[in-house]
Amino acid sequence: MTQPDESDKTRVRPEVADDKTHIAPSPHAAPQADTAAPTHSTPPEVEDNPAQLTNYSAAHNRSAGFAQARELVKQSQTGKGLLLKRRFLLEDVLGHGGMGTVYRAKDLRKVEAEDPNPYIATKVLNQDFKDHPDAFVTLQQETAKSQILAHPNIVTVHDFDRDGDTLFMTMELLEGQPLDQLIKAARNQGLPKEQVWKITRDLCAALAYAHQRQFIHADFKPGNIFVSDEGAAKVLDFGIARAANREAQKHKFDAGQLGALTPAYATIEMVKDEPISFADDVYALACVVYEMLAGRHPYNNRSALQAYEQKMQPKRLDVLTAREWKALSHGLALVKSERCASITQFSDELFPKRNPLLLSIAVGFAVVSLAGAGWFGYNQHKAQQKVQATIAEKVTAAQTCFAEKNFDCAIEHTLVATNLDPLNSVATQLLASAQRAKELQVNDDKIRELIAEAQHCLQQQDLDCAALFLQKAEALGSHNSLVVSFHEALSVARAQQAQSAAQRQEEINAIIAQAQSCLDARDYSCVINLANGILERDAGNAQAIEMKQAATSAQEQSRGLREKINRLMADANSCMEKKNYSCAIAKAESALELDANFTAASKLKKNALDTQRKLKESGFTIK
Repeated sequence: MTQPDESDKTRVRPEVADDKTHIAPSPHAAPQADTAAPTHSTPPEVEDNPAQLTNYSAAHNRSAGFAQARELVKQSQTGKGLLLKRRFLLEDVLGHGGMGTVYRAKDLRKVEAEDPNPYIATKVLNQDFKDHPDAFVTLQQETAKSQILAHPNIVTVHDFDRDGDTLFMTMELLEGQPLDQLIKAARNQGLPKEQVWKITRDLCAALAYAHQRQFIHADFKPGNIFVSDEGAAKVLDFGIARAANREAQKHKFDAGQLGALTPAYATIEMVKDEPISFADDVYALACVVYEMLAGRHPYNNRSALQAYEQKMQPKRLDVLTAREWKALSHGLALVKSERCASITQFSDELFPKRNPLLLSIAVGFAVVSLAGAGWFGYNQHKAQQKVQATIAEKVTAAQTCFAEKNFDCAIEHTLVATNLDPLNSVATQLLASAQRAKELQVNDDKIRELIAEAQHCLQQQDLDCAALFLQKAEALGSHNSLVVSFHEALSVARAQQAQSAAQRQEEINAIIAQAQSCLDARDYSCVINLANGILERDAGNAQAIEMKQAATSAQEQSRGLREKINRLMADANSCMEKKNYSCAIAKAESALELDANFTAASKLKKNALDTQRKLKESGFTIK
């Protein structure tokens, strides 16, 4: 790698942000105030005495490299760059990614050693990520992942560290362009086929290497691919790569939880948040290859789920042969079962090995490389042995999990095995069995929840509510023991409820008969009280409601009639006091017309008639 030049405008970040946060590289750009820039971290002892920058001997401290490093420290104290750990001098912002901000930095240890290329890239965690309680562990995990994935086509990560509250990671500084910029420049035209195939081979090598180590990138896209000035491709941002099984992630926190998938390169399974597999990276890679060739996305930047729902098909590319188009289409398949299961399969279909005749001819011209080829074959053999050992290990672990009825664990282990070898019948059958058992387990859990709700309704004597939850549970499994048992309990409750209802009806009928007797006797208060007693037990009892209404109406009519009679009687008594016996008789008769059985009116009338008769007999004039 050549030493960066201040005039170089093509140096690009080693981690690229998504399309919405893309930052163009600028060697002279100062860190933005709103980014997660590191704090100015120059300890007091360095500010007072720059010679304490290292522990080198006094003789070395007089070297030109140390003098230059000391001068850079002094400049950082005046605001020219930010210093981390008294070693890494951050100069320019190269870009922003999902986890933080990437800077172009000078490693002062390299400056002291007079290294002609002292530049590295430094990624500083942004505020949201840094505030997470497991941020330091996460940074270590990303570094560890990237160091495990040491490959010429994967960006090299050096180390991670902390300076106060600032968490950062150091990595190689790349020179060239991110692939998304190259594609954008060739929009709707595409890159030269020869260049695309060179990049594709590099990407296949990188992903196959990662998959052998059970890492799935999970956010593979042009923005996470860097093309060097020499045309070599490097895969970036394995920080959100997922282990193929959770067992590989010892700490509970997964950096991928803070990363957002890019829908345009996400499979149906990823959009639905289902378990990921190596085939997800195959789909993303195929989309990238198509985009390089055509200058546009195969499904117009739709997610695989949207493309499937809209029945979209990628347009045939004329630049490809029939065999090449078939291979690319196999990788672009929206349905997982119709897609290449591994990167190796996709690569072999796209770049098939030579036939035996051509290979034998080629051997004649390549005798000098036999030793190298033998070494390559030996390494391939060792890698295959390691893969087979991993498959056997995962199948055994899955069988143990299955026996313990830990079906999630069994599925995770068999997914690893089937991803590494889709034709492994033991792993395939075990995966299917674990998935079926998991479905039954989930089904049983749902039935258990429904029956618990039904039992709660039963305790509240709400049998209709209980029957509704039972019906839902029966739809999931009518022969389930919980369902059968509760069905019997509900039947018993219904029988008891019917018996209680019959007994209650007999009691109500007796009260209604008593109320009818009161009504016949015009004891309306008695009727109303008995009707109210019935309605407290059965608020909708029609007979009680009807009798109460009749008694209330009769009571109102009786009250009005009584008031009229009382007025007539008052008038009759007034007439008697005035000795107007004819008036008294008339008033009493009017009262008797309203109530023939009114005794007081009968007595008053008789008294008035008797008095009137006696007066006539004695010769008095009667009014």
